[in-house]
Amino acid sequence: MKRIALIEFGGSHAECLLSQFFALKKANYHITFIGTKQLWEQNKSLHSYADAVHFIEFEGKAIGDFKKALALNRYLKEHNIEIAIFNTAQGGHVRNMCLFAPKSVEFIGIIHTLKKFKGSFTQQLITRKIKKYLVLNDYFKEALKDEKGVQIESFYPLRFPHFKKTVVKNEGEIWVTIIGGVENRRKDLIGSIALMKQLPSNFRFIFLGKSNAKNEEIAAFLSILESENLNEKVKIFNNFVPEEIFDAYLKNTDFIWPMVHPNTPSAGEYFRNQIPGAINVAFSYKIPMWIHSEYVELWGDLRNSVHYSLENFPLNFDSLAKQQQEVKAIMLEQEKFKSEFQEEKFRQFLSLMK
Repeated sequence: MKRIALIEFGGSHAECLLSQFFALKKANYHITFIGTKQLWEQNKSLHSYADAVHFIEFEGKAIGDFKKALALNRYLKEHNIEIAIFNTAQGGHVRNMCLFAPKSVEFIGIIHTLKKFKGSFTQQLITRKIKKYLVLNDYFKEALKDEKGVQIESFYPLRFPHFKKTVVKNEGEIWVTIIGGVENRRKDLIGSIALMKQLPSNFRFIFLGKSNAKNEEIAAFLSILESENLNEKVKIFNNFVPEEIFDAYLKNTDFIWPMVHPNTPSAGEYFRNQIPGAINVAFSYKIPMWIHSEYVELWGDLRNSVHYSLENFPLNFDSLAKQQQEVKAIMLEQEKFKSEFQEEKFRQFLSLMK
């Protein structure tokens, strides 16, 4: 039985793990999860797939963390790991492992930020060891087609855990979910308030992620919502959102809104260097997205969505339900939006020769 390790040192890309676990288990790999105890405890849906678990915590001290990276390389070798997949193949800890990696272990990585290939010295060091990268959308695969010395394939992690838990949705409500918490850097909060004000009273907006209400940025946003009489239409979570709650809200969601607009801080990274996590959630659950029309023109996958510009808002509500059903039907039909298709691509990519 081939032995493989799935490694995630952080926690911001945990949504990519279940698809990999499922794909590997179906191929009868022996799977070792390496990562933080907190991430493991927060993602119980992964537990049944792991044959072994090894926790690691970095402390932010250069020498100590470097020694931990070396020790982890020894762990891989001692436990006869043949392939190590870095769920986030960037950063200093990954670099340290790559610099002194065992020759017997193939390293493969998922890259989440395109600009890492554009002048990052740390990434250049990582790429001395990692020769096979996965990116999370075909758009990025095309953008990196001329990258020398590496194999690059796209992979959409579309498998999410589903539960019986439900939440109450009042009759006639339309739920628009924003994946993640309230954060100016990642979402055009202020610009979106003006749009939310134009929507009928039966619309509800759910920020499906942790938002610390004590944070000045979030407190300011909540204050504006109250002054605009929108606070009753918006739901936020002050704590980590468990998998069961995440799934329950998405099962009742009518639209997903990445809330990214051109020429705002939200566009600094998204759709240029990385994709919002909302995209693959929408593909997985087959929930139509609201997308600014500028991104629809660039991204093939986003053509099947409800497009808008800041000038043509509000949306045509008379046709909104029809658009929702049409977009959902297209996503259900397309092979690339099926988890089984993506997981088979993932397995085939692993089996390519070094």
